[in-house]
Amino acid sequence: MAHLLHYRRLGDGGVVFDQRDWQTHVLTPPAAVIFEALGELRIDETPVPRSRALHFLRNELEVDPDTPEMQQVLRSLQEMGMLGG
Repeated sequence: MAHLLHYRRLGDGGVVFDQRDWQTHVLTPPAAVIFEALGELRIDETPVPRSRALHFLRNELEVDPDTPEMQQVLRSLQEMGMLGG
């Protein structure tokens, strides 16, 4: 399957180009870390199931996914197709 998301580190953050809709997303440093971590959980470009991602964030990265900032990051990742429902 062709890569639809092209990611590049940019300083402490990152940039994602989505070739499906030609949108570019600028990631803050915490969002870049989460993007990279969830990218390692993906199989064949399929979205990471939300329950698996939340478990990973809480237990492996020790991140509270219920904060407003994290909810925004998760919404963005879902829009990009990294995170499933």
